[in-house]
Amino acid sequence: MKPWATSVLGFLLLWAVVVTHAQWLNYPAPGVPRLSNGKVDVAAKTPRTSGGKPDLSGVWHDEITPVEEWKRRIGEVVVSSRLTSTITGMGIGTNSIYSTNLMIELTPDQQAQLLRPAAVEKMRQPRLVPSERCLPLGFPMATLLTPVTKLIESPTMLVMLIEEGNAYRQIYLDGRPLPKDPQPSWFGYSTGHWEGDTLVVETNGLNDKTFLDGVGHPRSESMHITERYRRPDVGHLEVQLIFDDPVYYTKPWGVTVHHVLQADSDILEYICEENEKDRAHLTR
Repeated sequence: MKPWATSVLGFLLLWAVVVTHAQWLNYPAPGVPRLSNGKVDVAAKTPRTSGGKPDLSGVWHDEITPVEEWKRRIGEVVVSSRLTSTITGMGIGTNSIYSTNLMIELTPDQQAQLLRPAAVEKMRQPRLVPSERCLPLGFPMATLLTPVTKLIESPTMLVMLIEEGNAYRQIYLDGRPLPKDPQPSWFGYSTGHWEGDTLVVETNGLNDKTFLDGVGHPRSESMHITERYRRPDVGHLEVQLIFDDPVYYTKPWGVTVHHVLQADSDILEYICEENEKDRAHLTR
């Protein structure tokens, strides 16, 4: 078993307990190009707004990592356990492996060189997934683990609706600067601007009450995240994430994740505290 697989095992178990998946399925989305068999033409040209910029709007799911790749990456024991989720959009075989470890593409030595002693100590400490206490997962973990995320683009704002916890992000495109002294929050403060066909988003003002992924890579209130969104065609969204946090990491680092359009689906409300029965057990 990989060194961090035990953390993943517990993380997936707790995640499977606290999240319920629901989507508005099979309602044909209007205006989406389709093939002769009625399926979405995912390779069709990128849709554009009236201003000529790529339209990032849509319901998205992170690209699924095949089970065999999970086995190669984190070990047969973890994947073959009963934790393999049967809930669409969650867990092994139904989600991206980046949700467990954003540093998975790096060698152990490369990871060790990035982590400051404070980060190593933080990752050793016992922790609960915030959603176990009906708190937000924060960014980016919420978008990597939630069943679907909905983007709504306008000329002055990109709104991100996250099914997990009924959460949202507002990314301002009106030219305003990031706040100089922000009140730390779960999703921070975000502004964006276009560089050609790429939307560049800068985020600060994050709190330190959650972590970046399943193995617990931490974030501090000093973290700055840069995202680069690119929609190469109708069916795919590429998002490069760069994390800059001098408290926990020796230099900026990042990864590129891919999302797939869920054209005939939607998000539904998810209220953690509705019928919640786990907290009493978790506090014993």
